[in-house]
Amino acid sequence: MVMFHNSFVKPSLIVLALYFAPSFCSERIVQVRDICSKHFLNPKKCAIILNSIPGVAKGGEGLVKLSLDVINLANVSALHTINLFNDLIKNASDVYLRQRYTICSENYDDVLFALTKAKDSVTSGNINDIKFYMSGQALIAEQCRSSAPGSFELRKNYEYFEVVGFTLEILANYLAGKYIVI
Repeated sequence: MVMFHNSFVKPSLIVLALYFAPSFCSERIVQVRDICSKHFLNPKKCAIILNSIPGVAKGGEGLVKLSLDVINLANVSALHTINLFNDLIKNASDVYLRQRYTICSENYDDVLFALTKAKDSVTSGNINDIKFYMSGQALIAEQCRSSAPGSFELRKNYEYFEVVGFTLEILANYLAGKYIVI
């Protein structure tokens, strides 16, 4: 009887492994409409931003690659915003306003660090850290928008970064398994 059990278990495990192997090897595809439907801040802008990523509009993109692409968008936006802050700091005659721009610039430096860590977490598959590093990015932009409004270009950067930051939170929830990919 033991002999039958052993000969049955091994083929069963192989069949089971082959059944699940494609789902582990293939990356989950998430549609823009599914991501942006969870975007309470600005679903339309979310769709515009995600569809601007090459390949996304043609049928979605793998969750990991899309997350890395959005992290890169956030990184570029944060760097551009820091450059705007630096220009405003140099030209601000109001000491209080200069101080607010400096604080926001430092906060965006922290954002760059968090984005680097988020990218590392996504690449390594460290689910616990992904949510931690990808969350709260939109809040930085919201706080700076209210405390250091600045130029039209800076305000547009705040808006863009808020949308991208919240999109990162949604993607982190997908990566962590909070949302199901169909």
